[in-house]
Amino acid sequence: MVQTEATGQRMWRCESPHLKIEMWGTLSYGSIRLRHPPLRIGAHTVIQPAKQSIAQPTLSSIAAQLFVQDIKTSCDFFHSKLGFTVDFVYGDPPFFAQVSRDNARLALRHVDEPVFAGDIREREDLLSASITVESAEEIEQLFLMYEAVGVPFHQALKKEPWGAETFIVRDPDGNLILFAGPAS
Repeated sequence: MVQTEATGQRMWRCESPHLKIEMWGTLSYGSIRLRHPPLRIGAHTVIQPAKQSIAQPTLSSIAAQLFVQDIKTSCDFFHSKLGFTVDFVYGDPPFFAQVSRDNARLALRHVDEPVFAGDIREREDLLSASITVESAEEIEQLFLMYEAVGVPFHQALKKEPWGAETFIVRDPDGNLILFAGPAS
């Protein structure tokens, strides 16, 4: 409690992490007569308690879906050329598969007809998937590894205007897969 000398007014404070109350009053016959409290503005005003947030689900991975005409041919390409592991193949005859490498996953889905009309995918650089690596050194190393085993490229390794280094692989079905690394 704080008392001012000139007026005899007293101020009572009650504070907690979520609330601050200040009351001004004068002592009159042993009781408190409240007067209009001064307005308080700023950080010491009443603060609403933080709403308890409900834990949100964590998204842990993503798998781009590529449309392919032959599951076996695609699995062989991703395994032998790009170093992916075939996680599973489903169906008889096979119509769905998943391949992965480290944290990158690709779902392969059989289709009988082309998904894109004409050469629009190539003309417009329509990507089917984007895969990133941790460093500029890794993207350069990956490009050289793929080049050594004869991987077909839609775009060779290049530095983008925003600083990233990228290259684009073309799979047997014409899917364009971007590989990107951060600026060096």
